[in-house]
Amino acid sequence: MFPVMTAYKGSSATTSLLNDVVQQAGGIPYQVSNLTGAVQLLSEQHPAVLIIGESFDNSNVLDVIPVFKHLQKNLKIILLADNATEGFLRQARAAGIFYHALEPSDAEDCQELKLALECAKQASEQKSPALWKKLAPLFGAGRTTA
Repeated sequence: MFPVMTAYKGSSATTSLLNDVVQQAGGIPYQVSNLTGAVQLLSEQHPAVLIIGESFDNSNVLDVIPVFKHLQKNLKIILLADNATEGFLRQARAAGIFYHALEPSDAEDCQELKLALECAKQASEQKSPALWKKLAPLFGAGRTTA
């Protein structure tokens, strides 16, 4: 089980559905409603994934994504946005989101979000040392000289 922070303000039915999808993906959902709660959860639980809507704590998500990325570099952010423009999504990708999905409303949307959560978890577990191990031989690292 991996912790997933949800910072999405929707109907209670949507929130319940979102929590179900997180649990089906093997996650433990933690709901936050403001930046203070999010920062506290980041420091205590170190969630692998953040699911966030277009606005959070009365701020545009584009303003808070860099804060989350600064606080936890390996955090994978899934943006739920139904009515986002191409320009907004381009800016969100530049800010560091992992994936953009529509608000889950049917089984197909839930399956897509579940797969995105599973991929985000895997991606967050990959650390730079694994990459270095692959690149090290190219630079002569790890070789012994006699």
